[in-house]
Amino acid sequence: MTATTHTIYEGKFSAREVEPNRTPGVARQLTAGSSTSNQALTATCSRISIRAVTADIRYSIGSSAQTASASTSHFIAQNERLELVVPEGANIAVIRDASTDGVLELTELL
Repeated sequence: MTATTHTIYEGKFSAREVEPNRTPGVARQLTAGSSTSNQALTATCSRISIRAVTADIRYSIGSSAQTASASTSHFIAQNERLELVVPEGANIAVIRDASTDGVLELTELL
């Protein structure tokens, strides 16, 4: 039996299959405490990278002011990083998931 090595897309790349890295835009540090806090993003921002620091965090993203819930909003674990597509003119709200305050590091990607 011989081993077969496969690479992603068998070494054939195109613009449709591989997305180039985005340019970092505005960097933000959002405090996630016991109350929800909302932050408007740059109007032309279409993608963000977020990372939870020091605590698990809940977040809500939408095209107007948002309110995050400590029990029903989207969850990001401490030290987890996510890259998300957002609507133009997006807002993001954050709140801590449990009893420890945290920081959501957010980078707008252009």
